[in-house]
Amino acid sequence: MKLWLAAGLLGAASLLGIAAASGAGPDVDWHYNGGNNGDHYAPLTQIAPANVANLKEAWRYPMPAGGLQAQPLMIGRTLYVVTTQRAVAALGAATGQQKWIFDPKRPGLQPIRGLTSWSDSGKLRIVFGNQNFLYLIDAEPGQPVPGFGDNGRIDARADLRGPAEDNAIYLTSPISVYKDLLIVNGRLAENLPASPGDVRAFDAHTGKLVWTFHTIPHAGEPGAETWPADAAAKQGGANAWSGSSVDVARGIVFVNTGSAADDFYGGGRPGNNRFANSTIALDANTGKRIWDFQQVHHDVWDSDSTSPPILTQITRNGRKQDVTVATNKQSFIYVFDRATGAPVYPIVEKPFPKSDVPGEVTSPTQPVPTLPAPLSRRVITVNDLNNTTPEINAEARAAFAQLCVGEFQPICLNQDTLVTPGFGGGNEWGGMAADQNGTIYAAVSNTSSMTRLVPNPRLAPGYKDPFPADQNGYPTTPYSFTGYGGWRLKSGATPFNGSRALLKAVDLNTGQDRWAIPFNLASNGGPAVTESGLLFIGASGSLQAFDTKDGKLLFESKLPATAGLTPAVYMVDGKEYVALASAGRGAPAYIAYALPN
Repeated sequence: MKLWLAAGLLGAASLLGIAAASGAGPDVDWHYNGGNNGDHYAPLTQIAPANVANLKEAWRYPMPAGGLQAQPLMIGRTLYVVTTQRAVAALGAATGQQKWIFDPKRPGLQPIRGLTSWSDSGKLRIVFGNQNFLYLIDAEPGQPVPGFGDNGRIDARADLRGPAEDNAIYLTSPISVYKDLLIVNGRLAENLPASPGDVRAFDAHTGKLVWTFHTIPHAGEPGAETWPADAAAKQGGANAWSGSSVDVARGIVFVNTGSAADDFYGGGRPGNNRFANSTIALDANTGKRIWDFQQVHHDVWDSDSTSPPILTQITRNGRKQDVTVATNKQSFIYVFDRATGAPVYPIVEKPFPKSDVPGEVTSPTQPVPTLPAPLSRRVITVNDLNNTTPEINAEARAAFAQLCVGEFQPICLNQDTLVTPGFGGGNEWGGMAADQNGTIYAAVSNTSSMTRLVPNPRLAPGYKDPFPADQNGYPTTPYSFTGYGGWRLKSGATPFNGSRALLKAVDLNTGQDRWAIPFNLASNGGPAVTESGLLFIGASGSLQAFDTKDGKLLFESKLPATAGLTPAVYMVDGKEYVALASAGRGAPAYIAYALPN
């Protein structure tokens, strides 16, 4: 008989399941991409700081060469995974043996960052986004459910704006589930033309659209006054491409949205562009707005949130408080009361330089949280430049003097601009983890990027764009940026002192950092934490385990490929496993670790 642990905050498709398994011991599921509440937390204690050094590889599922950014699910003794070929495979969670594979054979290069599940009258369904299609897969035969949409799939381009074929949207992040609703967000172009970033819910039985929230407001809707009058018809972006989180007990879905199009020049979208670059709480039954907070006004830095909000609990003034925690490429940590949206720590509007690019009107102020401190450094000064030798320091200073530099410095026209944190953002795309004591854990990129605005070459007579129209759109603004570049010295040396990456623990009860250690990060994966006090993460081609008390490295195992992605932690027959994908250069595989018998 299946028993459910009342996690209570992510719904039937994302509750943490505990089952009695043929007398051999309990099973503990990892039901949602990111675990319960999107917090990457497992309530398991078998693998602990005292014995983690004894971990051994339990099984391996090899895959062909290819990219991968996904985390597995474990439900009912089966691991459901995305492969490097963008298929879905079902594996024995204790053995790694393949049970079935479903390959829709959809061409394209868009990543798939994970799966979700939904239960239909006791029948398990796997919810799978691939390119612009959403598939509902019967978990027993591993085939699409015929009654859902068009023979088991729906086209996310439909019900967006105008004819489906006029839209471009990619379901790169997992779908969220609330009751019998599939809550859909997607990746869009952030330079025009681009589709709007609507948050939509579809009936999980039929695939029919149930509700829509417009992140680019239509006439008469709240926030429309912060956009051009024709924005709903012509603007794009402001999409929650990183996914969403659901508080089932309250019936609230939380999203973090990204930039409006065009993302580096906003002359065509004057105003603060409300709902872009925001944390938004919606009624999961109706899609109606409950509260919202804009992290960046009139974004011209591509300051998306790269992961969905996480739901956790803190203690303030002796009282437990349910909170929503978000971060973005600005590296700020935003902590909100989950029901009201009130900031737990004050957020202050501060003045910053305005843009001198013709036609651009940046916001005179930006919201800055007073606590916690940013995950990574946000400003580079001469004191941060590489001083390993006088020659390197002199080279770094000379190059630094030629840059536009500063906090919230708008990107300059025809002059290289240092963007800190870099375009990858402070927190990595795998998201943060949270324990049950009010501490969050994050892998942090501590670097800067460099770009500039230039007159748009696409407007020159006879210019032919080398990229397909469905890939990134065609910028039509007077200016475009020169790319997501990094800053290196001509000598090849790094320009900066200090670690290029950190692993950090932040106590949200106090707003103070608990610890931070240098970290060798080479992955899009994030951490997972356990009740026993362990943090697991794939980084620098290894699975690593750290003590959550102080960040001490306790275990490391080389992976067969260069990147280790976000682990899932689960139990089968009373044995605890840590499973993750290893992708990139080398021999991609899913690998599970466990203690020896």
